[in-house]
Amino acid sequence: MLELTWFNFLTTCVIVSTIWLAYWRMHGGSLDSSLPLVYYIFLVLYVRGFEDEYEKYVIFASVISALLLRFEFMGGSVLKMIRTVEFVCLCYVVFRGVELLFTPH
Repeated sequence: MLELTWFNFLTTCVIVSTIWLAYWRMHGGSLDSSLPLVYYIFLVLYVRGFEDEYEKYVIFASVISALLLRFEFMGGSVLKMIRTVEFVCLCYVVFRGVELLFTPH
């Protein structure tokens, strides 16, 4: 049974919002929407609040790919590559979050 702590609550919120963002991106969410940027602000604050829990370079790659998608100036295979990078980073956030929830601190 999971103990109810701020860390577990915030980690669960990050996991749920990450799954929502990945679903939204895969099912035709608008690339010029500001909702993903709000998510990434929350994610960066979360990662900064709990140092050494996530690999910062993966988080930064995810933020950069989201910014590139937001201010889209490319298309075709470059766009698909950037979306893939973001999706892989989002998968990392979910899997690492689940791992953090179920391992003792």
